[in-house]
Amino acid sequence: MKKFGICLIALTLAVLLAAPAMADSITPYASMRLGTYWIDHDFQDAGATWTDDDDDAGYFQQLATISRFGAKGQVGDIFGHAELGIIGDTTDTELSTSGNRVYTRLLYGKWNFGSGSLTIGQDYTPVTWTSSQQGPGVFDDHNSQSYDLQNAFIGAGALWDSRRPQIRVNLDNGLYLAVIQTEDHNEPAGLGDPGDDVDLDVEIPKIALGWDFKGESIHLRPGFAYNTFNVERNSALAATHGTFDENIDAWLLHLHGKVNVGSTTLKGTVHYGENLWNYGISGRKNPWDPGINAASAAIDSNGDIEDAECWGGFIEAAIPFDPYTLTLGWGYSSSEVDLAPFDNADELMGLFVNLKIPIADSFTATPEIGFWDGMENSAGLDDPDHWYVGATFQMDF
Repeated sequence: MKKFGICLIALTLAVLLAAPAMADSITPYASMRLGTYWIDHDFQDAGATWTDDDDDAGYFQQLATISRFGAKGQVGDIFGHAELGIIGDTTDTELSTSGNRVYTRLLYGKWNFGSGSLTIGQDYTPVTWTSSQQGPGVFDDHNSQSYDLQNAFIGAGALWDSRRPQIRVNLDNGLYLAVIQTEDHNEPAGLGDPGDDVDLDVEIPKIALGWDFKGESIHLRPGFAYNTFNVERNSALAATHGTFDENIDAWLLHLHGKVNVGSTTLKGTVHYGENLWNYGISGRKNPWDPGINAASAAIDSNGDIEDAECWGGFIEAAIPFDPYTLTLGWGYSSSEVDLAPFDNADELMGLFVNLKIPIADSFTATPEIGFWDGMENSAGLDDPDHWYVGATFQMDF
């Protein structure tokens, strides 16, 4: 796999440089990100039934999985963008995916039709809005030992709908509409095998619509997102958990914002919705969300699946003092199913402070200290806390 990845990168670069006539302009680029942190995490193998505060502390040094290589090009009214992610070698499978590999981050074309643009391919969705948090945050609401370098507050208020295949129209007045590939991580285990206990069928794909307003010193993006699927539990689990056959609706209202106040930049978001994990928002996995676990979905006395109510947000302030930038951030998320004994909110809060230091052209070091408060989980127990201190190094070329 390592040799294949290297060959793929070399071939892509060769094609880009050898065929300038194919595009009016083409620009290759790359970015390396490396993190070095000391982490302390109250960790225990008991899952959601935490009973004490055993510490698991250690040193973390890893190439960020969002290190990348790509190229942008223009042919008339068509803009193209291709980007590959590069995962370096890692030997600790508790901290990240092991081994070397290359994956597709972006691959889309954008047609300017005069009054707007049409984007087709894999790109960031309009729902995605992240912070400047650099360190290895806790990636999921279970507050497990699952570290993600340059976490960007995923799981603690940021909205991460990732980069998904989509068809999106953006009008010049700021209005947008996108039809997006539906997530597959809301499918119960074994879906597609003969004799499945649970079947899941997408009825309405992920749809996002809203307004992307960009002014001289302000950027606002209010929006709404929705999708629905049918989930059916068959007879194999009926004796213990009952059967059901119903639609699960996942929806989200959000307001993203970025404002310049003098030299300080404020950025943040607030959101509210239902079943955000089922929609595809990473880091919002409540163990009783419908469709995640066929045997443990919250079922009321009428045999209906209870929806997971989700809300949260983050705010950060970036304060420049030449040549440095100090950023402070706070985020919070909550997911709750209104059905005993699952009716405790699964909460997570995060704090960070970092300082971006330019070392040379396109080379920065960002020391950061952060703290994640596990708060309570859906079982009403305190999840572990997590803190870290260290730095992320980035070279762009």
